[in-house]
Amino acid sequence: MPKSNKFKQISANLLLGLGGAIFALIVGEIALRIMGIAYPSFYQADPHRGHALIPGISGWWKHEGKGWIAVNKDGLRDKEYSKEKPDNTLRIALIGDSFAEAIQVNAEDTFWSLMETKLPQCQRFQNQNIEVINFGVGDYGTAQEYMTLKHHVSEYSPDLVVLAVFTGNDIINNSKNLSPDDRFSPFLLKKEGKYVMDLSFKETETYQWRNSLTRRAIFSTINNSRILQLVNETRVAMKKRRQLLGSQTETENKDVLQYLDFNPELYKNSDPNWQEAWNITEELIKLIQLETQSMNSDLLVVTLSNPAQVYPDAAYREQYFKQAEVKDTFYPEERITDLGKQQGFEVLSLAPLFQSHADKNQVFLHGFDNTIMGSGHWNKSGHKLAGEMISEKVCTKPD
Repeated sequence: MPKSNKFKQISANLLLGLGGAIFALIVGEIALRIMGIAYPSFYQADPHRGHALIPGISGWWKHEGKGWIAVNKDGLRDKEYSKEKPDNTLRIALIGDSFAEAIQVNAEDTFWSLMETKLPQCQRFQNQNIEVINFGVGDYGTAQEYMTLKHHVSEYSPDLVVLAVFTGNDIINNSKNLSPDDRFSPFLLKKEGKYVMDLSFKETETYQWRNSLTRRAIFSTINNSRILQLVNETRVAMKKRRQLLGSQTETENKDVLQYLDFNPELYKNSDPNWQEAWNITEELIKLIQLETQSMNSDLLVVTLSNPAQVYPDAAYREQYFKQAEVKDTFYPEERITDLGKQQGFEVLSLAPLFQSHADKNQVFLHGFDNTIMGSGHWNKSGHKLAGEMISEKVCTKPD
């Protein structure tokens, strides 16, 4: 066969193979879309808060629990709401971190959805429409929640702002000294005796890369290709499975509570960096109170449960806290409750109530089948209990 004909044959085969591959990719993409399989990246850079949810994005989260995530046009993990409050409506704005974002469960199983269902049953609100709007975003500290309130929540004219405080990591996230060096978020800092908001995260290489056209183009490509999303999700899932199997093997011979995000210093507050972190946290909550007052709104602070506080084995739990030399297992709740009394805002502490419920019913309120039960975020049972307790508090809250 002449070389020219051989070259033509090879070229034809290559084109045929390429065409077949492109056809297979197109068919695969269509099939994944028909089946509703999507694993996008949910976050983008944000100049006020470091990161925020991408408006209009949707897909599955299966790394912890399992939830279908749909972000509305305003960047909220919630259904659509008009910014103008409808007549005869009680509007509640929820600000918080990953416990409020709650991507581990479907939206209808979250505590904020349950609140919207339960509150109309309260005699106090029988003749009103109820809207509970979720502004929660994962990995937020109180400074980011304050910036959310200031720059976004105010547009919705809420009657009540609910601040969900997860003391398990919020105190650390509020401290520039305790937070990881690569954390890109606003921080409240004390300079020359005054607290000021530091937005220097925008100057970091991490933030500038995440906000760059190149990075946005890469993730836009992935977010628009179900095949690329599936490849990336498979990679992450395999890594997660290896970690989980390793953790399960280790827990056979070690206390499971050490996998419950337990930090003894949170309950002791003896370290100077922690003392400063607590002071900053309290100042941030005061700023949130002032901001809610400027919007003619009320404030309810809800302290959430830490996994170790509500592990459903009282003897095991108490032994563990004793080994860690923790004397007051509800110190974080007591401190924020005292702040509420000083400043004149309502506080609901869920941890003691959750602990009683967990002990009585022997139920895990944190954890999922694909993680370690009792660890991490609230499961459906945790969300259900939180929805009931917060709704009851709102129902009976003084005007």
